[in-house]
Amino acid sequence: MRVLLALFVAGSVAVAIVVVRAEPAPDPARGVDGIAAWLNQVSGDCTDVRKGGDFTAFAGPVRAKVYEPYIAEWGTCTKPPYEQLGLLVLRPGLDEAWRRALASGEVRGDPDLVFGDGFAITGSTGMEHLGLKRLECTPAACSLTEIKHH
Repeated sequence: MRVLLALFVAGSVAVAIVVVRAEPAPDPARGVDGIAAWLNQVSGDCTDVRKGGDFTAFAGPVRAKVYEPYIAEWGTCTKPPYEQLGLLVLRPGLDEAWRRALASGEVRGDPDLVFGDGFAITGSTGMEHLGLKRLECTPAACSLTEIKHH
């Protein structure tokens, strides 16, 4: 997200207007390549893109069991501070799967993903300016919330 600050003078008073311009969102139909291209466009980082591979080795057995049925495509890229940042193109239902796993005691806390429209990215450090959301869950319900700026 880019923020532009415009100043103009109205009479003898200077007025500042902040215009927030959202960057174009990635197109999940373009898959992992589309997410990586978007990250490169908005942050200048998402290099060494690799698709597929052993998702369980990347995410761990518990998360892989919950996430994997809802992943249409996945890959990684290098984006500091992450050695491997996961890029996930999603099918609907991950939120309910996480809620059920939380209710059964299979997982604790919230998923370690940030979400866009039809995709998710692992981690959250450095993602607060991208307009992505966190999935916050209780055993009764899940909701998407804005990532708070620190």
